[in-house]
Amino acid sequence: MNSSMQPQIYNSDINVIGSIPDYQLIFKVVALYSSDKKATEEAIVKHNEFDFKTENSRKRFLSATTSAFLNFQNKKHEALVVSLFTHNMPLETKQLVLFWQFSLSNRLFFELTRDVFVKNYFSGRVSFPKEDIVAYLKDLISRTPELKDKFTDKTISTIASKYLTVLKKLDLLEGRQKKMFKHIQVSNEALVIFIHLLKAIDPSGSDMLKNKYLPLSMLSSESFSERTKQLAKKDLVNMSYNGVALKIETIHTSKGVADVLFD
Repeated sequence: MNSSMQPQIYNSDINVIGSIPDYQLIFKVVALYSSDKKATEEAIVKHNEFDFKTENSRKRFLSATTSAFLNFQNKKHEALVVSLFTHNMPLETKQLVLFWQFSLSNRLFFELTRDVFVKNYFSGRVSFPKEDIVAYLKDLISRTPELKDKFTDKTISTIASKYLTVLKKLDLLEGRQKKMFKHIQVSNEALVIFIHLLKAIDPSGSDMLKNKYLPLSMLSSESFSERTKQLAKKDLVNMSYNGVALKIETIHTSKGVADVLFD
C-alpha cells in the first residue's frame, strides 16, 4: 500500500466514500493499517473481513479508502494519523480527523469544502442545497481544462449528492432530503490534532493564519487565534501572535501527541 501523498489531481473518490454505508468500516481500515500495514489488503480483499459481496467492490473500497485516508505527505503526517487510530478517540474526534484527512488527500473534496461548505456555514445559512455544489462544480469545470471532458452532468449530480452524504455521515450536516448545517464544536483535543496535521504537512509555514487549510478548522481566524492561546496556556502548543501573524510550534511529536491527549 502506497503511503506517500500522490499529486493532487481531481478524481471522483467522493462518490465511493459517499457510498460506504457505515463509516465504522473506515475507522476499522485506518486502525487495521495502524496496527499492520501489510495485512490491510489481505484482510479486506482476500479474507473479506468486511463482508462485501464481490471482489471488485472490495478492491474499490480499499482503493478509495487508501486514496482518501491513508495518503500521507511525509512520515510525520503518517505517524500522526497512525498513532491517533491506535488510541480510543471520541467518535466526534474520529469524524473530524477523517474530514481533515480526506480534505488533505483529495483536491476536489478540499476545494468544495473551502469554497462552498465553509463559506455557506459562516454566512449563517440554515440549509445547504445540492444546487450550490452543482453550480460550483460546473464553474470549476468551465475554468479547468483537465476537467472539460471528465465529468458529465450525471457525474456532477452524483458528486454533489455524495459530497453531502459524506458530510452527513461525518456528522457535519443533518437532515434527509434537505441537508441542514449543524453547529460544529471542535474540542481542544481535536484542535491540537488539526494543528499537528498542518504542521506535519507544512513544517516551514510561519504564519498559521495564511495556511490554505485553516478554513477546515471550522473556526474564524479570530476564534482560531483565541483558542490557540488557550492551548498554549495548557502547554499543548507554543505560540506567538503579534496581532497580524500567528506562529505556532508543536510541543509533542506526531507519534506522541495522541498519548498526551487520550491516555
